[in-house]
Amino acid sequence: MKNVSVLGGGAWGTALASVLAKNGHPVTLWAREPEVVEAVNRRHRNEIFLPEVELPGSLQASSDLEACVRSARFLVSVVPAQFVRSVWSGAAAAVRPDAVVVSASKGIETS
Repeated sequence: MKNVSVLGGGAWGTALASVLAKNGHPVTLWAREPEVVEAVNRRHRNEIFLPEVELPGSLQASSDLEACVRSARFLVSVVPAQFVRSVWSGAAAAVRPDAVVVSASKGIETS
């Protein structure tokens, strides 16, 4: 199995990360909010954005964007469209040359 990082700890990103983890992939969910990271790692829930769903114990969360990007063979970008540019500006240098990037972001960039 190859490492997967899902960038974006909202409901959509958490749901995708959960499905990937349930299918046996080692997944790290990147979230900006420290309370999301703590809840996912300690209680296996995203209590802010997807509180009704119990997450797989194998799903890990982190607020270290560069580490998440650097370690992943597959990157799933679920950052809202209006934040894609700023998040990826900080992450681009850490992307592995053999990484596969999938965009699952939604919305429209406003600026």
